[in-house]
Amino acid sequence: MHYISKLIFILFCSQVIFANDVVTLSTGEWAPYTSEKDPKGRIAQVIVTEAFHLENIDVQYRYYNWKKVLKVANELQVEATMPWYETPKRKEEFLYSKQAIIRSRIVFFHLKSLDFKWNNFEDLKSYTIGATRGYKSTKLFESKNLNISLTQTEQENYTQMANTRVDITASSVLVGYDIINKTFPKERVSLFTHNEKNIFPETGAHLLISKKHPGGKELMRKFDDGLKKLIKSGRYGQIIKNFMTNR
Repeated sequence: MHYISKLIFILFCSQVIFANDVVTLSTGEWAPYTSEKDPKGRIAQVIVTEAFHLENIDVQYRYYNWKKVLKVANELQVEATMPWYETPKRKEEFLYSKQAIIRSRIVFFHLKSLDFKWNNFEDLKSYTIGATRGYKSTKLFESKNLNISLTQTEQENYTQMANTRVDITASSVLVGYDIINKTFPKERVSLFTHNEKNIFPETGAHLLISKKHPGGKELMRKFDDGLKKLIKSGRYGQIIKNFMTNR
């Protein structure tokens, strides 16, 4: 009996010794990147969790409205926050991850049945473009005097494209496939594809840690190392691929 008690004590101690550290991150509802409600809308969270895990760190998430997400991180109520684009004000208050968690590429989506290629905006004048009111891309198309069909939501553009009312529409790669997978049955999802040429320069969203955090630099170093390993191993690319094809 004494032997069993001793064994249990040794096992307990070994679990404590080898237990991973735990960090808490703040984020908000922004599917397909982060989501409390949609387990399939967490691609940025999957990347961050796996990157930290490679450095023996587990991650917990707290969800807030977006006005509060950054505030609680700067007040050190959480260790870090994500995903954020770079701005001069944020750079003053936060450490940024060396590499972006995800990169946002705005491209044209179209049906595979359409032989679509473009090099300049003149090439687009023979197409009808599904465009969402108020979007940056819509304002660009209007300035180029392109033929656009205005909608209230991005989802409407894809519905119109499926019904051949428009030829192409602009979305970020991940958002576009998220809409396609949520809107259409599996047999119709495969009808869509995207053109690789970017409409705007690519931008990236990062992990942020407040400069007030006493261990912030070391924690960021570990995350940077973990993300680098994730990318080098090919797992990062697989996460992106799985999201676009297996939702």
